Amino acid sequence: MPADTIKKRWQGRKPSASPSPFQVLALSGGGYRGLFSAMILEEMESRARKPLRDCFDLIAGTSIGGILACGIAAGVPASAMREEFERQGKGIFERRIRLPGGLSFRVPRFGVLGAKYSRAGLEAAVAGTLGKASGTRIADVAKPLVVTAVSATNGSAVLFDSRSNGGMKDVTLREVALSTSAAPTYFPEFNIGGNSLVDGGIVANAPDAVAMMKSMSVFGQRPEEVRMLSIGTAGGVMGEVFRDGRSAGALRWMVARNLFGLTVGAQQELSLGLVRDLLGERYLRIDVTPDNARAKVIALDKADGTATATLRELSKQAMEDADRQRGGDLAAFLRHSAS
Repeated sequence: MPADTIKKRWQGRKPSASPSPFQVLALSGGGYRGLFSAMILEEMESRARKPLRDCFDLIAGTSIGGILACGIAAGVPASAMREEFERQGKGIFERRIRLPGGLSFRVPRFGVLGAKYSRAGLEAAVAGTLGKASGTRIADVAKPLVVTAVSATNGSAVLFDSRSNGGMKDVTLREVALSTSAAPTYFPEFNIGGNSLVDGGIVANAPDAVAMMKSMSVFGQRPEEVRMLSIGTAGGVMGEVFRDGRSAGALRWMVARNLFGLTVGAQQELSLGLVRDLLGERYLRIDVTPDNARAKVIALDKADGTATATLRELSKQAMEDADRQRGGDLAAFLRHSAS
């Protein structure tokens, strides 16, 4: 639905009683590049001098952004999540065969006939990143939380919603985290009650539009009452230079031309554009597009020291850009006290 149409439909609605804006935090997906997001969150929490969840009325996330959103909503310090994700990150994207005597060697897989990585490393990272909160039921999280996933069983979007979760009230944050981050070809699907779930990035890698709709439909907010802070994962440009006569088949699209990445990137840009048009200056996106050299050393499943150092550089650059361009707005986000 176009942003102008949404605005017109809500012009006749009465404003909420609260003079304070309804603040939303939206966290995008991006695999290990989510370390960029975690570093941004850590810096913001340090500036706010209070748990970051106290600054927002609704928190939304997808994939690694969904894992971080679960932690923020449950009150896990951003610094603790960043440290644990950085420590465990390499193990998420590694397959090893262990031999008697403690020896082990890496076994590469290409994700053609089976997932590139087992779930073991991801499970360890989720457990470490969320800590004790991993066993918390989503229905018991006090802060409004929305995390996206997709059902491979019935082909529908799945929204884990702490306020209106229907038959999934007993789902734990661990299960939510493993569902939203089960990227096709990278990790096995995650089963909840016979429902095979995969990465929410397929439909909402940037959960901004989903969060906007929830703000309006569940919380009754008018667009002019909403203010959103959106954090990306330093993803590169997914486009390609046109070449006459190119006609890729299924295998080339999946492997050489990264159909998954193109799909995720295109719908992310759509979501960002819609919300930006709707909110205008009340929308702040913190992200950076890396240059070609740095884009080559970071990726969804690159978690080595070079990737970590590069993501640290990019997060610092992104914060400097945000301070220079929208410093007053960012400070206002962090001064906010959510209801």
